[in-house]
Amino acid sequence: MSKGKLDNVWIGMVAGLLGALLGFVIFGLGFAYINHITFSEFYHGIFLGVQDFQSRIVTFSMLIDVILFFLFIQKDYQQFCKGIIAVLVLAVIAVAWLY
Repeated sequence: MSKGKLDNVWIGMVAGLLGALLGFVIFGLGFAYINHITFSEFYHGIFLGVQDFQSRIVTFSMLIDVILFFLFIQKDYQQFCKGIIAVLVLAVIAVAWLY
């Protein structure tokens, strides 16, 4: 895919959402492994069950997007990075609401 097609706000937003989801899954699997529980137990018992942890988990999940932003901004993908920033702003709003 050429830069012209990839350097798009909407593609950046989709990448940001997928990055956040990937970050959530990585964090959840790691947490589950360390604590000897299943991912389902992490999701239902920790993420949904403990309100104090929700904002922290969402924040950690967004680290993948920060990495994506820095990788793509160095390659001058301005529009793509605008999409990632949009997702990050929505995550900040979600964290503030959950807090």
